[in-house]
Amino acid sequence: MRSWSARGAKGSKLGPSITFGRRESGGGVVALDLEALPLGDDAPRVVNAVVEIPVGSRNKYEWFPGLGLIGRDRVLPGNVRYPVEYGFLPSTNYQGDPFDVLVAAYEPTFPGCVIKARPVGAMHLTDTEGEEHKILAVPDDDPRFDAIETIDDFPEQNLHEIEQFLEVYKRLEGDERAEVHGWLSLEETYDLIRKHAT
Repeated sequence: MRSWSARGAKGSKLGPSITFGRRESGGGVVALDLEALPLGDDAPRVVNAVVEIPVGSRNKYEWFPGLGLIGRDRVLPGNVRYPVEYGFLPSTNYQGDPFDVLVAAYEPTFPGCVIKARPVGAMHLTDTEGEEHKILAVPDDDPRFDAIETIDDFPEQNLHEIEQFLEVYKRLEGDERAEVHGWLSLEETYDLIRKHAT
């Protein structure tokens, strides 16, 4: 695997430099490997979150590692939209995939955007495929989220909106067993991230 480095702007929260992994694919084409990005120097307190789906979207975008790109997988059924930026934590492996992350946002970013995010908790849910967790985080560079340090600081109405969205969209896609069981504490969330870091 080859890699390249990019320098952040002076004073940038990206840091002085960050190394991106990339892999050679067939035909000599070089593709960026978003899963190989670093989890973050200050993980699990601050992590890199790769956005696949911007807040407000009905399009379900997904990272296709074999192609080295993010593409539209499908359009969500019904009139449901993502209430958060939805993506994954690079350099993690949770049940065979990078760990899912939900990042609170006022404005959408774009698929492939990397956000420095502070985890505040983790959702515990079950569906027909079993049990899973999704990390909930806030942008570390947005002062509007400075007061949110744990799941207890997160507005209850927003938590209910996220819970309802995940249950409804999974059920509209035919998964009648989708059910949210609550939220893990900050320390439990940190433990999950540490356990699944690669």
